[in-house]
Amino acid sequence: MVLKTVTEAGFYNGRFLRPGASYEAGEVKIDRLNKGQLLALAAERGVEVDASKTKAEIIAAIEAKAVEGSAD
Repeated sequence: MVLKTVTEAGFYNGRFLRPGASYEAGEVKIDRLNKGQLLALAAERGVEVDASKTKAEIIAAIEAKAVEGSAD
């Protein structure tokens, strides 16, 4: 795994980190994140989702964007 340093506060691998903290970059298990973390992850990945959506709907939107991005 690659060790990365946080430049902007936010959720990384399911944990909230402040600038300067480090984390191991890798696959995020999004099914284990809470709704707030999912919304933050969606915003980080450029996925527009309404906060009134369910966790399942947010996960589906994030996964759809990932599939769409890999097809480009």
